[in-house]
Amino acid sequence: MKQSIDVVADNLRALREERNLSLEQLAVLTGVSKSMLRQIETGKSSPTIATIWKIANGLRVSFTSLLSRPNVEAQVRSFTGAEPLTGVDGKYRLFPLVPFDPDTAFETYYVEIDPGTVFSGEPHDGNVHEYLYVLKGKMQITVAGQEYLVSEQEFLQFFANCPHEYKNVGRKTATAIMQVTYR
Repeated sequence: MKQSIDVVADNLRALREERNLSLEQLAVLTGVSKSMLRQIETGKSSPTIATIWKIANGLRVSFTSLLSRPNVEAQVRSFTGAEPLTGVDGKYRLFPLVPFDPDTAFETYYVEIDPGTVFSGEPHDGNVHEYLYVLKGKMQITVAGQEYLVSEQEFLQFFANCPHEYKNVGRKTATAIMQVTYR
């Protein structure tokens, strides 16, 4: 029972704070006394069903929204769990991690490039930046004719409106995280 008291306490406090309400204002809205609301929020009192209904009605929220923990969407995934996009006869592999979302305006990929492989990227339209975080190996990135050597635990940021090229200059498969941002 303590868990459900804590859930109601946390949800009530979160809703009140979200709406910038004082305990006194919440008491007026719900018809539940200020002292009872304080006891509920601090977990010192277990509200009755009738009291929860009064609070829910006063706040214009569902009854269950006071009784349930908010959904937390979390998921552990593998970098290589999705089907890769491939280039250069499969020697360049791009695994989508975070797809593009207009609200966040970025996308993220896990990249694998076999030794000696060169992949040419097309210029992007608009104000697009790429960030390449090298996890293993060494990559030579050429941006508008300028070469940059990026080693493990280093990254390169560049404006991607020009031709760019990724080359694995090491003896083992190089891996990186690539983030593309659209401003």
